[in-house]
Amino acid sequence: MGKQFKSLVLAGTAVTAGIYLWKQLQEQPERDGRSFLQQYGPWAIVTGAARAEGLGYGFARQLAGRHINLVLVDILAEELEARAQELRDKYLVHVKPVVLDLGRPDFLPELTAVTDGLEIGLLVCNHMFTPQETPTILEMDLATHHTMIDINARAYTTLVHAYGRQMVAQGHGGILLVSSQGGLHGTPFTGAYSANKAFQLMLGESLWYELRQSNVDVLVLAPGLTRTQGDALDDYPPFMLMDVAPVVQEALAGLGQQHLVIPGPVNKLFHFATTHLMSRQKAIVTTGDLMAQGLNK
Repeated sequence: MGKQFKSLVLAGTAVTAGIYLWKQLQEQPERDGRSFLQQYGPWAIVTGAARAEGLGYGFARQLAGRHINLVLVDILAEELEARAQELRDKYLVHVKPVVLDLGRPDFLPELTAVTDGLEIGLLVCNHMFTPQETPTILEMDLATHHTMIDINARAYTTLVHAYGRQMVAQGHGGILLVSSQGGLHGTPFTGAYSANKAFQLMLGESLWYELRQSNVDVLVLAPGLTRTQGDALDDYPPFMLMDVAPVVQEALAGLGQQHLVIPGPVNKLFHFATTHLMSRQKAIVTTGDLMAQGLNK
């Protein structure tokens, strides 16, 4: 990342941090007299919720803290049960863990068998598959590309379609799709991931418009670098990393208020710079350079 751009980010952070922190201190207003629990409860589905350091479990914790019962979905059975028990013990909510491979095209009946009869007020699609290595688009084998599409695009669509219809029928709810800043423009070295995140972004933005009059809120979350992977992000500039809790807090505060949340002042400034201060081509080059640094390419 160039010195001029880094200086811009650092300077802008000081200006925007105060605004960001002020917003975080404000309570979310009720929607048409309905509380958060009434609008988005009594049950929420959170996918990709097994890893203790992940965004999914971050959402689960904050939703449980708002007295919302949870259906947690992940393929990691032991970790998922551990997270479920932690939430039951700390927040005294009902938690149903569902061990499920969302890459299977026929996964939905197994999930609906658990959720039938439950009033699902919120769907948080957070699950993701990307290989640990970071091959270029052409170096990645085709089977991995197709697996990523099945999990990150097909499964998102399946969940949105099934539970979005249920929410429209019941007259309230919310759908939160966890995309990424990587989906806002091309992201070299994680191009397939970027393409899937762009799919999620377009799906969510379009759905937000289509459901505006239905009392079902839709929000796309596009976080930047977030501390969800241990030391895997240590080679990125530390000032660009966010903790999980404020990312989740800003996303939940945006439900019913915004259609897109880019959390944190640095991420907002990075987005502004890459969309207003440079050409799209330059933005891709800048992002590619940043990724090359962080991934030791």
